[in-house]
Amino acid sequence: MVWHKVLCLSVAVISLSCYEISSKSDVTASTFVYEEISNITVQSVLQLIRDDHEYQISSSSNDDSEICTRKLLELLEAFEQKKNLTESLKFFDALGKPPSGILDGNSIFLGSYDSCKSLQASTNENYKPCKIVATAMLERKTPIPVTWTTCFPKDCRGGNYTALKETILKIINSYPKQLFIPAESVITTCDEPVEYSAGAYVAIIMVSVIAFLVIVGTAWDPIVVLLGSLTVTEENKVLVNAQESGETEEIIRDDDVNINHLVHAAPETVKPNIVGDFFKCFALQRTWPALLSTSSKEGQILCLNGIRVLSINWVVLGHVYFISTAVVDNTSYLSLWRRVSMSIIYNGYPAVDTFFLLSGFLVSFLLSKQLSRSGRFDVMGYYLHRYIRLTLPFLFVTMCQGFLATIYIRGPFQDILQLGHNNCKKWWWANLLYINNLVPWDKVEICIGQSWYLSNDFQFFVIAPFFVYLLYRRPTIGLFTCGVALLASCITSGVITSTHGYGPTTVFDSSNTSWEDFRVQYIKPWCRIPPYLIGIFGGWLCYRHIDSMKLYVSRSYLVTRLCMGVVVWTVTCTIEYWVVFGLHNDMIKKTNGEAISKIEGVAYESLARSAWAIALLFQILACQVGLGGIINTVLSWKGWIPLSRLTFSVYLLHYIIIQSFVVQLRHPMYYRPDYEIAILYVGFLGLSYAAASLLFTCIEQPVAFIERLTYRK
Repeated sequence: MVWHKVLCLSVAVISLSCYEISSKSDVTASTFVYEEISNITVQSVLQLIRDDHEYQISSSSNDDSEICTRKLLELLEAFEQKKNLTESLKFFDALGKPPSGILDGNSIFLGSYDSCKSLQASTNENYKPCKIVATAMLERKTPIPVTWTTCFPKDCRGGNYTALKETILKIINSYPKQLFIPAESVITTCDEPVEYSAGAYVAIIMVSVIAFLVIVGTAWDPIVVLLGSLTVTEENKVLVNAQESGETEEIIRDDDVNINHLVHAAPETVKPNIVGDFFKCFALQRTWPALLSTSSKEGQILCLNGIRVLSINWVVLGHVYFISTAVVDNTSYLSLWRRVSMSIIYNGYPAVDTFFLLSGFLVSFLLSKQLSRSGRFDVMGYYLHRYIRLTLPFLFVTMCQGFLATIYIRGPFQDILQLGHNNCKKWWWANLLYINNLVPWDKVEICIGQSWYLSNDFQFFVIAPFFVYLLYRRPTIGLFTCGVALLASCITSGVITSTHGYGPTTVFDSSNTSWEDFRVQYIKPWCRIPPYLIGIFGGWLCYRHIDSMKLYVSRSYLVTRLCMGVVVWTVTCTIEYWVVFGLHNDMIKKTNGEAISKIEGVAYESLARSAWAIALLFQILACQVGLGGIINTVLSWKGWIPLSRLTFSVYLLHYIIIQSFVVQLRHPMYYRPDYEIAILYVGFLGLSYAAASLLFTCIEQPVAFIERLTYRK
């Protein structure tokens, strides 16, 4: 019997996996499984389903659950009686079945998503692919994740499958005896019919409006020339000339916190064409040159461009690894964690701290410059410019990823996107207020998972003027205030780590505490602010004393300069090496099942972020004063400039690009050391930059142009 074989093989797979992990011999495991499953017959399976069906009727339970069980019962009875074999065979063909590679850790029984879809189209009864994820427990101790994709009748709904779930658990928990699946660990998600929510309609309207503006804006000048009815105004020439000379390049960068110094006043006698100016802000012949320009202004810190690009590439690498390995059909990649080089991936958190440092540095540097010119800064312009600059692209990605992705990106791993969609339906507004790292307080339900960083950065941006103003007006008080805030944050991280028993990072937490650590500590501003505070101090220091430091270095003897350079780079690189690779021995302990020192975990969480930021800050200063050498030459290469403009968009888009690939996989990936991830990484990184170019030229840069026109008015 097909059902008999499918069920027996499923139980056998789980049993073999459990016994492999518990180091029992294959012979013993196979003998045990054979003895246990020999008692299973299709009649016993049917009897369990009949019993549940009768129970559902007698208890007047949920109608959907009763209908779901009845439909499944009718299908199995028809198969037992050799009726409607075509539909039955197609149904069983679409079910997830034990694949090869069981002893390598393959517990993903994916089935055929497309066969289930074709079955739905070729029969009177509609079916839908559903994925059941459960945690099987060997002797109620060792957790084994199991994923099984099946094909349910359409009447089985994701939230109302009680009878079916209980039936499956009865079958599995009965054979073999040592295997147990807790009911609360079973999660079922189904490929439900596409529903266009209000958010989806808003996203479609946004896409349509932006496409319309880009098309009209790009065609505006050719149409004007063709018709000969309009002329290019002096105002437009100012905008075009500014863009061509590279003066607009910092408009949408993190280091532009006040737009006033970039605004060129148009002659009062000119009467610009407001409608034409607006549309031409979206013209590709203007936005693309603004992106590709490599010109720079005097006083720019060019090494930051290279640091920014390398850091976002590091972030993408980590996400490619962790998202893609969630659907691999072998666990051999876990042994790679014992390699020292893998620390770059599983401990790549300093990449995010780098962005906090750069953001604080640039905000402080430019605010200090503005305070020196006028003694004050435009508070309204400071906050409004930043909010507009971030929110419009962020809102676009939120609506598309949160509401459109689940409609147009379908596949066996649909639940990956569905989770984000459910979160966005409830918490999309938290993104607009930049509080999604705080709301909801008691659980992690972030709309657009990677956006927690944007909320932290904006919250730090809000309070940054307080620290910068103190440093500028009262340096001693400002330094004391920054130091107290830094010390308080470090102590807070240490206390939280010690109290809750978290590991040095979320990677070292158990499966039960990793998300709790993420919620309580990882995304909270009071734990993530140290690099930003160090950046604020560094920006002020660079503005206030960079000239004197350059003068001192330039007047020093060559030997003295070489010694200073060697000392600075040796010490800072050693610190950075400790932050990234210092947990390697702890990873070895974890893979061996050994305990990790609690004191070491507390010390790392308290000091690592600050240590990384301080080391990187000294390297930036070294590049500025002439001690950077070849490193500064590489980081200051002008080719980084266009790529650095895309880092914000890459951060927004890379996650959904990776997820869209994983969701549509028809088969689990087989991980081969380095090669698989290298191919995926290069592809995803290239697609991320390509998509970021479109987001930049169609939304980010046009918003910057519109903002400049508004300031002129």
